[in-house]
Amino acid sequence: MPVLNESSVIKDTVERFFSDSYYSYKNNVHLIMIDDRSTDGSTDILRNLNRKFHNFHVIKRTFPAAQNGKGEALNAGIQYIKENNTWDPEKTIIGVIDADAYMTIVDINKMVNVFDQDRELAMAQSRVAMLQTNNWLETLQDYEFVVPNSLLQNMRDHLGNAAGAGNGQFFRLSDLTESTPWGNALLEDFEISTRILLKDKKTAFIPDIMVYQEPVSKIKNFIRQRARWAQGSLDCLKLLGKKTLGSNLGFAAKTEMILFMCSTFLSFIIILANVFSLISIILGLTVVNYSAPWWMISTLVLGLLLVIFSIIQYYRYINISIFQAIGSVFYFYLYMILIIPIVLIAVWNFITGHNSWDKTSHGLKESEE
Repeated sequence: MPVLNESSVIKDTVERFFSDSYYSYKNNVHLIMIDDRSTDGSTDILRNLNRKFHNFHVIKRTFPAAQNGKGEALNAGIQYIKENNTWDPEKTIIGVIDADAYMTIVDINKMVNVFDQDRELAMAQSRVAMLQTNNWLETLQDYEFVVPNSLLQNMRDHLGNAAGAGNGQFFRLSDLTESTPWGNALLEDFEISTRILLKDKKTAFIPDIMVYQEPVSKIKNFIRQRARWAQGSLDCLKLLGKKTLGSNLGFAAKTEMILFMCSTFLSFIIILANVFSLISIILGLTVVNYSAPWWMISTLVLGLLLVIFSIIQYYRYINISIFQAIGSVFYFYLYMILIIPIVLIAVWNFITGHNSWDKTSHGLKESEE
């Protein structure tokens, strides 16, 4: 669990992990926190918690190694594990969970059993949902992860290219053979799962195992977070696009992965096309004439079917009223407007070489910004 200035959430996260249920598995479960040179008091909190709990390890990083991105912090954690692990690497499972996240010890044990039942499995990704939601933006992030992201992951699992999705990734230690398994892409989760797939290793999505994370509550912070993710897909295209095309993966899996890596550029082209269309309309220039009404009818019907399906899926997985589910799906279309600044920022940062890690704020820290 990487930690950088998480004083508003880290105490609750650690205490949730070391709940009463933990002690049923305490001999086999360890929590490792990588303090990436925090300056907000997180270090003192971790020091006090370290005295309180067993099987709790804190790695304190210093400059110049510290604060060079999440991937570098995770590499430090893996190095520590390899140096101190006394178990068989084939039977040692590494989970990656963010400092704002929560995963029950029961689900952690279920994930370990998944690896135990499939000795070929190198990486597994759990389903992601929000811890709690208090406004429309938070609710829509919950909907996004529970419905569209989960459907995408299910498709990837079917194609054989299940990908990492931030929180709730698990790895078999014996398959993390490099000294630095994580790279420098701003989308480090997708990068490492792609690297594993390129080594002809197996990945999987496990939809009945959940990890809960804190949603971003402010639009400004949301745009900053998603712009980093969007730029990260371009990083992966630059680093791994050619290798993916030349890999042993199936055609469908390769196509999905390349499309995902190109998604930011494709969105950028769509935005430019829409701007051009708008300018054409304003200036009275010739635009496309939809003489066949079946295009419009088909679009409306398909859109309605998608909305109905999304409502059913969200209502099925989350304990909310059907009216809340309907509201969430319709608000999602407003939420899509935020893609415009996200894509523009991501493309600009990628072209200009701005690749610093714009970290997501959590808890009280975010509310004070």
